[in-house]
Amino acid sequence: MSSSEPLFLRNLSEWVEEQKKILRALKQSEKELEDADRLMLVLAARVACYHISRTIRGFESWLQNPLVIGLMPTEMVREMQKKLWEIMYTLIEYDIKHTSDYQGYLKKALSEQKLPSLLFQVREEKRRPPQLPYML
Repeated sequence: MSSSEPLFLRNLSEWVEEQKKILRALKQSEKELEDADRLMLVLAARVACYHISRTIRGFESWLQNPLVIGLMPTEMVREMQKKLWEIMYTLIEYDIKHTSDYQGYLKKALSEQKLPSLLFQVREEKRRPPQLPYML
């Protein structure tokens, strides 16, 4: 990378190199997850959410930059839009499945009294007619 290269191009190169380093590190740590306990798996999921979010924020920023939206060829924009929509569908479909599965698990465990019922009781508050603050 040349120091005479415009800042915008240097920033793109730095982003790509940083993403490559992150990807290598994540792939290397994946083997450790094979025997991970529940807590480590939760932490790994949080890491995944962080990197998904970070990358999406990068795309959002990217698509607000006049150098990108003004100069990117239509076919490249079309490819990006198509791929992002595939990712979006996959993530939303997984969210629906995971949330539904977890809801089913909780309902079953609750009905079998395998969960602390105190955590799932709906607390009913006394209903009082609205009052003016000085009428408490």
